[in-house]
Amino acid sequence: MELETITFEKQECRGIITLNRPDVLNAISDKTLDELEIVLKKCTDDTDIRVILLKAAGGKAFSAGIDVEYVKDMTPLESRNIGKRLHDVFYLCRTLSKVILAAVDGLCLGAGLELAISCDMLIASEKSKFGLPNINVGIPAIVEAAVLPQAIGIMNTRELCYTGWNWNAQKALARGLINEVCTEAEFEPTIEKWLARLETRSPMALMTQKEIIHLWMTTDIEAAIDFSINTVALNWMTKDQKEGMGAFLGKRKAEFKGE
Repeated sequence: MELETITFEKQECRGIITLNRPDVLNAISDKTLDELEIVLKKCTDDTDIRVILLKAAGGKAFSAGIDVEYVKDMTPLESRNIGKRLHDVFYLCRTLSKVILAAVDGLCLGAGLELAISCDMLIASEKSKFGLPNINVGIPAIVEAAVLPQAIGIMNTRELCYTGWNWNAQKALARGLINEVCTEAEFEPTIEKWLARLETRSPMALMTQKEIIHLWMTTDIEAAIDFSINTVALNWMTKDQKEGMGAFLGKRKAEFKGE
């Protein structure tokens, strides 16, 4: 399939996805959602890929949100269907077996912010801005904005949703929305630092940890703890676990193979 709104590149054990509509600040269209879903599932099925990087072209925006051309003439029923479609793709990001690092360089607004926070970790350049401007056009924030209270607390969530104000990168870091802020010069090296760290962790352990964290956020705490205990028992039987323990005891660097 020829991609029109995103690009995809496989670099050894990395899957690199780039939002590629810089002329409209990487606004999210129906085609964007379709292509993201296809490529994310491709990354999930590719056993060589250990980590996914989601970034954007143009240097002005990760994504300014939903494409106005996509939604301007929609009916109430169509708005509901679009909300469900957004959730389908964002939920896929939150639950697929590979860890996703989002790299934001510029505006990250509305559905663009919801996409970014659906990733596992988020780094940003110091010029980046984050916000949910939905309220400014008379609609509430929906879909994956629902994860914000757990991520940044209810008061910060209310600030973003009620005011429509944007946060700069330093404020987003202070409020717990992102993991790291860097200068423009440090942006690419910082991405490389995170990818290099993640790709050398055990793929089996990362996959299990991501599933456990998802349950911590979405289910009864006791059920989540019970699940985590059982999955650790299964991980204890993997070659990666034996390699990790052997490397620790032998004071050497572990070489995980995802087995």
